[in-house]
Amino acid sequence: MLKNRILLIVSLIWMSATSLRAQDTTAPSTLFPYPQAPDTCATLESRCNYIITHFWDNYNISRPIADEAAFEGAFRDFVDFFKYAHRNIVMSTMRDFMFKAQTNTANLEKVGRVVERSLYGPQAEYWSDEVYLEVARFMAGASRLKKNVREHYREQVKRIERTQTNAVLNFEFTDANGDKKRLSDLPAMVTVVFLTDNGSDSSIDRLRLSTDVQVNALIEAGNLTVVNILVDKCEGRWTDVAQSLPGNWVNGYNERLDEEIDVRLIPSCFVIDAEHKILNKNVTVEVIKQAFE
Repeated sequence: MLKNRILLIVSLIWMSATSLRAQDTTAPSTLFPYPQAPDTCATLESRCNYIITHFWDNYNISRPIADEAAFEGAFRDFVDFFKYAHRNIVMSTMRDFMFKAQTNTANLEKVGRVVERSLYGPQAEYWSDEVYLEVARFMAGASRLKKNVREHYREQVKRIERTQTNAVLNFEFTDANGDKKRLSDLPAMVTVVFLTDNGSDSSIDRLRLSTDVQVNALIEAGNLTVVNILVDKCEGRWTDVAQSLPGNWVNGYNERLDEEIDVRLIPSCFVIDAEHKILNKNVTVEVIKQAFE
């Protein structure tokens, strides 16, 4: 029943948008005509499957991409349907898309940048390790690309694979006393690894999390540990910095941590369980607060 309601809403939005574009000549047009699912596609999933499968039928990916911004707009529209489509269709469609993109080397590098911004970067509206890894591995193995471009994607693949959901999160950091420690040295319990820097956004989020009543109650009861790791360079002034951080947190720094693990936002949080396995990653303080409420 819920999926039928979602399908109806999506259909109404699609028809309304089409109608408005027809009436408003100032509305921006799409880069190419998008497919419309036939009436035989009766479910939301089947309609989305059809649309992503045929999305690029009216676009020749082998021709030079003249307007990267317009191309990115189309690709982001393409990605919007992923969340409702079948996983196998999404994966096969992305493989087919990348295979066709490689026919033009200059295009392939642009496609890689667009996919990275749309599926991986901080401005991406849809994150999927599985989908993006497919692309990153393809780019890392594309011999026609420059060595530094391939290496960029190889490093991304390493970081993502190292920090996927259910992987064990472990890294070294310098604690408040200046001692070197590893995350695995901490007692096994639910842990929020809070990655911050010396920017204003991090300061505000640290204040919001450190003053949260529920979070502090869980820490006091021994059910939660908050590990605040600064990714800025702090050596030489670390003692002064540490004194300003919450006393009931484990505070430390590792200025190269974003080179080791899959950090996409600063500030952001990783949540790990009693076995130090990743439950969630790159989530905001707001998500953490809501979860504990």
